[in-house]
Amino acid sequence: MLMSKPKTIQEITDKWHEVARAGEFDHHQGRRMALGQCRQYLQSLSKSLDMERARLRYLAQRLSDHFWAHNEAHRTKETRGYPGHHGCRVRMLHGSLEMHWYYNTFVRVKNGKGHAVFSEHIRRALKHRYSKPAFNRAHDWERPIIEETEAGFEIVRIMNANLTHMRRLVRANLKQLDSLEAHFDGLRPPES
Repeated sequence: MLMSKPKTIQEITDKWHEVARAGEFDHHQGRRMALGQCRQYLQSLSKSLDMERARLRYLAQRLSDHFWAHNEAHRTKETRGYPGHHGCRVRMLHGSLEMHWYYNTFVRVKNGKGHAVFSEHIRRALKHRYSKPAFNRAHDWERPIIEETEAGFEIVRIMNANLTHMRRLVRANLKQLDSLEAHFDGLRPPES
């Protein structure tokens, strides 16, 4: 029995079910093909997860840009609550997606021209979001925009954590696949 070229996912699935019990099929060749396709699938899935993380980074950056657009709109001397003291940043660090908040302090420089900015990282107290007390020093205009942005960041953090969990599962399955292949290679042939 030859494995013809199925066209759809359902046809491929049906064909694997069909040949699983087929007597007139080269199961040694089929086993090599199945192990190879399993490996390709897991490697492809790993690359897809990298792409998904890049898309999440893009979406998190849009949330950050939303916050900064409001911050920039309040950078006039006429705006109540000027200047905005909170800031956020989205970045990839060692393959990990991070969304951080910080508090800025402005200190007039000695020559009197401008301000130096000192940023203090705000620790995230909860698993996927910053707690509301972390922003107690926010101006009235900052609070709603921080809350809006942080609510979006929380969703992205949860999705990113799910991707991380999926990556662990993919790595675990790749290791198990190696073990399964070694197990097959070690099977004793039937005695005649």
